[in-house]
Amino acid sequence: MSADALKDRKDALENEFFARQNAKSLEAFRAKVAAQETRDALAAALGISEASVLDGLVRVGITAETLAALAMIPLVAVAWADGKLDAAEREAIERAADEANVTDDHRTLLAGWLSAPPEAGLLEAWKQYAESLAQEMDAAACDALRSRILGGARQVAESAGGFLGVGNKISASEASVLAELEACFAH
Repeated sequence: MSADALKDRKDALENEFFARQNAKSLEAFRAKVAAQETRDALAAALGISEASVLDGLVRVGITAETLAALAMIPLVAVAWADGKLDAAEREAIERAADEANVTDDHRTLLAGWLSAPPEAGLLEAWKQYAESLAQEMDAAACDALRSRILGGARQVAESAGGFLGVGNKISASEASVLAELEACFAH
């Protein structure tokens, strides 16, 4: 084999090797950037900055959009717990949707839930997912997620208040739904 042919084969080998290495490096860099963007979005949505908590949420696949869905379903379930949705509950849900940066596409779905209660299967699917997440997350990430979700649901429950501001702010049916939601986050 001539020296030129051997050099050509060596160059081809090196080019192939480095092309594959560069592709792997680029893929790893893109994944790192995407994970950081997800952490940043979750930090903004949850109001937390603890890296280990954010990393725990990212590790189990929580995105800002997932967080919005996880947060909206309990709000609606609590609001409809007594069979009706009043104006104060509606306002509390819409405020929570604003805070969670719910997209226009999801607002259409939310508007339907504000007109009529969602099917029971939706809350059951939510509970199963939340229970599975709780088992996969570390305690700090689970606590942050639980706090965010249950805090919003509790605000909706309290928004209806007692009669003229007197009495128990949370009805028995709302308290029952809140307890079901809380149980999903047990480790």
